[in-house]
Amino acid sequence: MVRIGIIGLGPYWEQRYEPVLRMMDQRIQIKAVYDPVRSRAEQVSSQWNAAVASGIEALTTRYPVDAFLLLNSEWMNHYPLKVLSQQHRPVYIAGSLGEDLNLLGEIHERATNQLVTLMPEFSRRYSQATSRFFELVVTRLGKPVSIHLQTCRPAADQQVEIPGQKNETDFLVGLIDWCCYVMRTKPVKVHSSFHSDSSIQSEDHWRIKIEFLPDPVTAAERFALIDIKQHQQSTDSLYPRHQVHCRNGHAEFHSPDEIHWENDTETITESLKSDRQELEVMLDHFCRRAVGGIIPVANIRDVCQAIRLVQLARCSLESGTPQIYQVD
Repeated sequence: MVRIGIIGLGPYWEQRYEPVLRMMDQRIQIKAVYDPVRSRAEQVSSQWNAAVASGIEALTTRYPVDAFLLLNSEWMNHYPLKVLSQQHRPVYIAGSLGEDLNLLGEIHERATNQLVTLMPEFSRRYSQATSRFFELVVTRLGKPVSIHLQTCRPAADQQVEIPGQKNETDFLVGLIDWCCYVMRTKPVKVHSSFHSDSSIQSEDHWRIKIEFLPDPVTAAERFALIDIKQHQQSTDSLYPRHQVHCRNGHAEFHSPDEIHWENDTETITESLKSDRQELEVMLDHFCRRAVGGIIPVANIRDVCQAIRLVQLARCSLESGTPQIYQVD
């Protein structure tokens, strides 16, 4: 049983986090809750038989918790993460981490030196379709060679399909991290361009091309294309269209719970509705880390890499020239 302290319930507690935590109540015990709206913390605490913490410092020092869920920190920027990263206990981080690479780098270095897990919520990595895709990479399709994502720029007032990715930077960070996660190799160059058709304005889009190290076996170029339409139509899906070409076939999915794939001998569409959803998988991995497991999870360095690639994509769009990605 992992004893959890929750900081910031946020706007998605009832619809997203609470139902999954209920499903995992044999593995997770909520011991204390802090939220800037005390009445809300009291309500949730009473439902979980947990204590109401008076503040973040009080939660970290007065209650017997093994790990923390930082579900919302927008009201205090990076202060909660700074405090939690010094507690020698794992932290699950939902929502935006901003764009301050120096600060995030310092937090990551401190956590690494203290062997502390800081796990950002990269939901796209753990969708049912992505998980199934990696099984197919091993058994049917071979390693990825190229990715093509097609999506729309999120409107300021739109209901986003992944919490914490409403503004453009966070939205792009999520997409780019997914591409890097699928390719499993180092990005080396970013090139951006704007494609406009004055006759069909709804098709105007920003294209980001990320080049990776070439395939070590075939020496083929490996890259990801991300096309972002500037004007969303009522018929456009919130969920991006994913296409991945591999050494021995390709896969495509337009929703998190269905995948279509083909190789030389098979053409199959699979429904994945009965598979575990991404949040349950992420919290399962987090709990394993909290009890000493070595299962790999995302970290702050992954966030920094994606933010830097977003910045290079913008620089490339302004300058019209490719930008080299270099690791500091």
